[in-house]
Amino acid sequence: MVWAMVACAMMPAVALAQIPGVGSMLPNKAQLLEQAQKLVADLTSMKSSGKLGAADAGKVDSLLPKATALNTELAKPQVEPSRLTQLAGQLGDLQKQVGALKGLMK
Repeated sequence: MVWAMVACAMMPAVALAQIPGVGSMLPNKAQLLEQAQKLVADLTSMKSSGKLGAADAGKVDSLLPKATALNTELAKPQVEPSRLTQLAGQLGDLQKQVGALKGLMK
């Protein structure tokens, strides 16, 4: 089992996508990039809206550079499959935080 995981980690995403069941487990880079771009747009909109209290506006200010960095990383032509999985996790975390902030907007 361990050897299979090591072999999968070393295989390029294209090769993994051709193995039934494995390719579907990898996050789709284009979809992640689209979601990251939307996240940056949402944060930018929230920042300029004036509908958040000072503390929540500070949270937006701290999340925006993280979302921008994530967007930049996903926009690179090549992203390793293992890194793509990490980025998908980071994106999910940021989306949860932004969703909570959206709920607080006046």
